[in-house]
Amino acid sequence: MDRQVKRRVERHRFLYIYRQERRSVWFCVVPYMKAGGIKRHKRRTFQDRRYGTKAAALAVAQQWRDEQTELSEVRRAMGDQKALSLFTAVSEATPFGLVGIKPLFRLKPLGGNMSVTAQKGRKRWFSMRKYGVWEAYEMAVIQRCKWIGAEPPDRADMDARFNRWLEANEGQLTKHEICYKSLLQTRE
Repeated sequence: MDRQVKRRVERHRFLYIYRQERRSVWFCVVPYMKAGGIKRHKRRTFQDRRYGTKAAALAVAQQWRDEQTELSEVRRAMGDQKALSLFTAVSEATPFGLVGIKPLFRLKPLGGNMSVTAQKGRKRWFSMRKYGVWEAYEMAVIQRCKWIGAEPPDRADMDARFNRWLEANEGQLTKHEICYKSLLQTRE
């Protein structure tokens, strides 16, 4: 269960590719890392008239970008490409022992969410009021696994982690008026 997940480079259609309509040109700017850790950029332009059409120039730009992102100096400069793991020690920052999954409670409006994060800028919340405490937790775990490309933990492991957290946080759930009593009865 503690194996790390080697991430592939996720390329959306316009990653590092930009358009300048005035000049009818696509240009690609790809970061790379020089010796000594100095970050630089490779630049190349793709003019519509040279490749025939706007779409053809874009296709060539994407092909060049894809070739460049396979180079090790570019991969290092692209940022956080290290392997990700789902499991960690239980702490205040990771109450379930799952990286990126954390319950958040609020007073106005009264309630709580399961927060899930992954990589830079990816964040999503699942309402404990709307979905229920267990369902919000389960949806957060599944979302995190999708984002990092890991297999979800087995049901027994998820139950054990959740029940440990639930017993320690009954007061929080009561304070924020989130129903969990039926959950305790059905899960025992």
